[in-house]
Amino acid sequence: MTLKRSLYLDQIKAVVVALVIALHVPIAFGGGIGWLGVRIPVEESVGPFFKGFFTWYMYAINSFIMPMMFLISGYFVPRSVHKKGVVHYLKDRLFRLGVPFLVGMLLINNSLLLLSRLSPASPFAKLPLSDLPFNTVIVLWFLVVLFAFDLLYCAWVALRGDQYAVDTSVSTPRMRSWLISAVVLGSLEVVMTTQTELWSALVKSPLNGLGVQGMHIFTYAFLFFAGCKASFHRWFERLDTHLVVKWFRFSMFLILCFLGLTLTLSFNPGLVDKPAKLVFLGKFFHPFIAWGILSYLILWFQRNEDRFGQWLATAGVNSYGAYVIHSLILVGVLMAIGFIGINPWLIAISATVVTTIVSFGLAGQLRRIPAVARVL
Repeated sequence: MTLKRSLYLDQIKAVVVALVIALHVPIAFGGGIGWLGVRIPVEESVGPFFKGFFTWYMYAINSFIMPMMFLISGYFVPRSVHKKGVVHYLKDRLFRLGVPFLVGMLLINNSLLLLSRLSPASPFAKLPLSDLPFNTVIVLWFLVVLFAFDLLYCAWVALRGDQYAVDTSVSTPRMRSWLISAVVLGSLEVVMTTQTELWSALVKSPLNGLGVQGMHIFTYAFLFFAGCKASFHRWFERLDTHLVVKWFRFSMFLILCFLGLTLTLSFNPGLVDKPAKLVFLGKFFHPFIAWGILSYLILWFQRNEDRFGQWLATAGVNSYGAYVIHSLILVGVLMAIGFIGINPWLIAISATVVTTIVSFGLAGQLRRIPAVARVL
C-alpha cells in the first residue's frame, strides 16, 4: 500500500465510524429498550418533525455505512493473504478480531448493561440480573460476519491457489453492472426482510446484532468480495468520474424523496394503510443509495485527502478501537446529559459529538500500549 492509498481509506474509515456513532444516538429516543437500556422519554416534548426526521436520518445513514466498512475491509484482504499466506493470515485475523470480540462481549457489553440499569426509567432497572441479556454481541456482529467472509475468501484461495497479481487491464464496472447488482441485491433485501420470525429470534439470542442487520447480509457479502475484486484491478483508483457523479446524484435524489415521504407520513400517519410496503420499498432501494454514496466518498477523498491530512487518517487508524468501545461510552454520555432537561435536539447533537471525541480519543490512548496496538 502506498501512503496515498492508505491515507484516503483511513480517512473514510474515520468518517464511517463517526457516522455509526451518530446512527446509534437517536435509538435512545425510540421505544423498547432505547439504547441498550438507556431510554430518554421525549414523547411530550417533540413533535412529528423530530420523529420523522430521525426516522429518515437513521435510514439514510444505515444505507451506506456498513456497506462501506465491508467494501474497504475486502479491499485489503487479497494482498494480505498473499503476503502472509492463508494459515498465518487466519491466525492473525482470529487474534485481531477474536480478542476485541471477547473483550467487547464479556467486559464492555456486560458493563454497559449494568450501567444502563442506573439510568432513570431504564427498562432494565426492574429486571433481575438473571434476565438481563448478558454475553450478547450487540455491535460486535460486524466482527463475526467479517471473519466469516475472511474464511470464505481463504477457502477460495486454498482451492484455486494464490494467484494474486494486479491487473489494470480489466476495466471498472459500467452502468449496466451497477444497475443489475443493485436490482438483484435490492430484491434479496426485500425477501430477507420478510423473514421476520428469524430476525426476531436472533434479536432475542446472543447474536442480537445480527437480528438487526442480518437482512442485509447478501449486500454485505457482495461488497466485501467486490472489494477483494477491486484490489486485483485497482478499481478504487480508476473510478469513472462521470458515472460516479451521475449515480451519486441519483442516490441523493432517492434520499431526499425518502425524507419528504417520511416527514409527510410523520405529520399524517393515517395516509398509508399498510406501512410494511414502505419498509419493503426502503429495503429495495438500499443498494441504489449505497452505490452512489460509496463510490462518491472514495472519489472525493482521493482528490481531497490533503485537505484533512494526517489527523483524519490517524483517526481512521483508531476507528477500529472506537467502534468496539463506543457502545459503553455512549451509555455513559447519554446518562450524563440525556436527563438534565435540555432540548432533545441538543441532546442528540451533544451526545454524538461527545461520544465521537471520547471514543476516538480513548482508542488512540489505548493504542499507545504496545500489546493493545497489536490488536487494535
